[in-house]
Amino acid sequence: MEVLHTMPERDRFLRGMVSWVGFRQVAVMYERAPRRAGESKYPLLKMVQFALDSVVSFSSTPLRLATWVGFAAIASSLLGIVYALAIRLYTNDWVRGWASIFTAILFLGGVQLITLGIVGEYVGRIYAEVKRRPLYVVEERLGFGAVDDGVEEKSIGAAQPRA
Repeated sequence: MEVLHTMPERDRFLRGMVSWVGFRQVAVMYERAPRRAGESKYPLLKMVQFALDSVVSFSSTPLRLATWVGFAAIASSLLGIVYALAIRLYTNDWVRGWASIFTAILFLGGVQLITLGIVGEYVGRIYAEVKRRPLYVVEERLGFGAVDDGVEEKSIGAAQPRA
């Protein structure tokens, strides 16, 4: 529990943080009694916001989604070019100018989304650094003196008494 107190995050998604710490967890099954009075103070909109907080707090996948949608837009623009060429070459049933506009909009939109996804990757990494979560969590320390025993630990050499 001390690990959660050392995390300096301001916008805390506590359920995710408990899972992120990585200590053993056990499910406790119980039967909830029916509500005696009133209605839930957690309507659908609050539950959706709660779910969105869980995704945003522990994943950069939504940021990567822009990149993948951009690649899909570029791929569909390339397929649109092939389709427009096939219609132009093999049929007389084509509309003048639609293919160039269609493929240009899809291609440039895809390039913009890929660029947005790259910027999103940087923002996601900055966000992860700003949260200042520890790199690792130590569950138990063996072979070290107690914290208040008057001994200062050094990374090299033997423990030295505090001055």
